[in-house]
Amino acid sequence: MSRSTLTTIGFALTLIISGLGAMSQAQAGGAYGPDTCRVGYVWREAYPGDHTCVTPDQRARAALDNRQAGNRVSATDRTYGSRTCRQGYVWREAYDGDTTCVTPEQRARVRYDNARANGRYQ
Repeated sequence: MSRSTLTTIGFALTLIISGLGAMSQAQAGGAYGPDTCRVGYVWREAYPGDHTCVTPDQRARAALDNRQAGNRVSATDRTYGSRTCRQGYVWREAYDGDTTCVTPEQRARVRYDNARANGRYQ
């Protein structure tokens, strides 16, 4: 084979391989794989690996709740163990075992977002 033929074959193989990579990404859902959120939604990130798609304000709220977590745990009440919330707060329950203390309204919002998660991916 001539040098130009080998160059052409190499170029063609490069195009085919890069095309397969693009197909894999598309089949996986989007730029971030199957967890790519629809436009207007972002990952909540309430905990490492939390790819639940929520509105940006809910992601900011999860970050705030995480920062305030230590202030919302009761120093004296141990009814539910060392993670018992102060009065006016409940466990967030973004995942099984999430004991971050939030307002009851925020826990309701987390449940709402969790229930709608599958419809918010690309």
